[in-house]
Amino acid sequence: MAKPFLPEIALETGLPVETRDLRKALDEADIVPLLMVLVQFTGDIDLMERCAPYIHGPFDAQQKIPQPLRQEIVDKLIRLFDRRPHISEGAMHEPDDALLLRMMSVAVGQSVPAIYTQMMREDLRFDGRDPAAIQWSTRASDDQRQRFRVAIIGAGVSGVLAAIRLHQAGIPFALFEKNEDVGGTWLENRYPGCGCDTPNHFYSYSFDLHAGWSEYYSKRDELWAYVRRCVDKYGIASDIRFATRVISAHYDEPSHVWQVRSQKGNQFGTETFSAIISAVGQLNLPSIPKIPGAESFAGPSFHTARWPEGLSVAGKRVAIIGTGASAMQVGPAIASQVERLSIFQRSPQWMIPNRNYHRTVTPNVQWLLEKLPFYSRWYRFLLMWGFGDNLHQHLQVDPEWPNPTVSTNAKNHEFRAFAMRHIEKEVGDDPELLKKVMPKYPIFGKRLLMDNHWYKMLRRENVDLIDTPIKEIEADGVVTSDGVRHSADVIVYATGFQAQRMLAGIDIVGLGGEHLRDRWGDDDPRAYLGMTVPGFPNLFVLYGPNTNLAHGGSAIFNSECQVRYVMRSIQYLIENGLSAMDVRRDVHDEYNQRVDEATSRTVWALPGISNWYKNRSGRITQNSPWTMCEYWHMTKEMNPVDYAFALADLCQQT
Repeated sequence: MAKPFLPEIALETGLPVETRDLRKALDEADIVPLLMVLVQFTGDIDLMERCAPYIHGPFDAQQKIPQPLRQEIVDKLIRLFDRRPHISEGAMHEPDDALLLRMMSVAVGQSVPAIYTQMMREDLRFDGRDPAAIQWSTRASDDQRQRFRVAIIGAGVSGVLAAIRLHQAGIPFALFEKNEDVGGTWLENRYPGCGCDTPNHFYSYSFDLHAGWSEYYSKRDELWAYVRRCVDKYGIASDIRFATRVISAHYDEPSHVWQVRSQKGNQFGTETFSAIISAVGQLNLPSIPKIPGAESFAGPSFHTARWPEGLSVAGKRVAIIGTGASAMQVGPAIASQVERLSIFQRSPQWMIPNRNYHRTVTPNVQWLLEKLPFYSRWYRFLLMWGFGDNLHQHLQVDPEWPNPTVSTNAKNHEFRAFAMRHIEKEVGDDPELLKKVMPKYPIFGKRLLMDNHWYKMLRRENVDLIDTPIKEIEADGVVTSDGVRHSADVIVYATGFQAQRMLAGIDIVGLGGEHLRDRWGDDDPRAYLGMTVPGFPNLFVLYGPNTNLAHGGSAIFNSECQVRYVMRSIQYLIENGLSAMDVRRDVHDEYNQRVDEATSRTVWALPGISNWYKNRSGRITQNSPWTMCEYWHMTKEMNPVDYAFALADLCQQT
């Protein structure tokens, strides 16, 4: 049964005054989310079932709903608004679990497992509530909350999220940010063409779906502005310590608090906090290869994440070292400006076409995303499925698969063929170039990229793709192992980050004086659920070990899972009069054994594939082996059995 309820959102603000304007807006929208909205408004399951055979996947291009049925959907929505221009005046329908599961399955054109029902019910927010918001019991007084101070390190999307949640819960915090502003990745990366390859309408906080994105895949400036707007909107700016770097954190065992030492300019200070939330992430330390002669180069040379402000490359000879995600963006952005662009490739990348990658969002669609209840939520669900867990099956290695050096299972092989067809379409008439750009390893073995006109760029007369290894760098160029010298005025290192050196640069000392760096070494970080480490009480790591989503998804989605878990943990401590929690070593070790077993069965771990997901011993340290839904369920609540707790000087197991 579907139960009626009154949504909080009314449509009167900005409602087109003419029916023809509303029809135009609806005609521009994706039809499947509109169909789901109509089912919620009317309970019209019959129309949904008549459309179901024509929906073959989560993307708009995969539905073939006939025009008469499309017209029926739009007409019924218009008639609905004609009768009830104020949507809050009429009841909508909250589907029960069976109907919700059927709606999700119809929407994506395939059977969605029942395990997704609870997660998506919360994300769709039928009742208008924020499920992650803390609901305090009467056991927690204002005084108890005020005594529990939290230090957050890093004001990127995860750190800002943690600050918002702490602020909403009434828990005091200080957010330390080494830069002069918020944004993290979207502040530091300013290279031409910088943007996100996750769809904007999924790359956003679930409690703040931004309807005003100008593009489906926005560039850096707009992404940074979103983070900045959220800082102002949720009132956390006054608690941010800008230009302040955390240099160490020592756990004081007798008092169960952290002593956090920070530096701003020449000023040093130490403060006491009950807990630390690290939000520095995995991709914040640039990795620059050691190439003989690099220091002798006479012109500007820099990592993409350190692009000099105001630098113009117009009319210059530019060398880009690397062909990963950053190169994929900066290369096409500057190719038409430079005299010559020399791109040095170690290995080719798999990339796929995406018709939305360069599309703008029309004002009518922006209006619908903002004003039509649940349209943005259902659109977000399609993105979550299409760019998320629907792809997870492609990662798995089938032990019976005949040629694992080419693909890993039937789905992986099918996806490889799709990508190959695109590459052949773009450069198939140039056999030499085709040979250079066609990867030989299984798809998803490295990060999958969106084609940002990369192949079109490679066909330009002023662009060279060089796959001969680099021998050395000279004052005015790059020399390859075949002795050829490639002149350059500027060198850009698009060579990734030191992802495995998590929390490098911060001396974190836990129980017994153990340094986290000694525990993890340079490339072997481990944590329970990617967040907590035995011997380091009340230290929570966001975007920590084995939490990177390499099959798709959204980093913000994972951050929300983690921050929810952290907030539930802090709530438990405060409400139960406890001062500290330390994950049990056996729980931590058993979890990491499961992680290692699961990642060993993925394409990332195959021999011969070089990627930044592996450490020197071949262990996958960065990527999560779980689906988004599995991780959501793992982190939905903190299980006290997994931890030892401290009350004053008394440590007790629960």
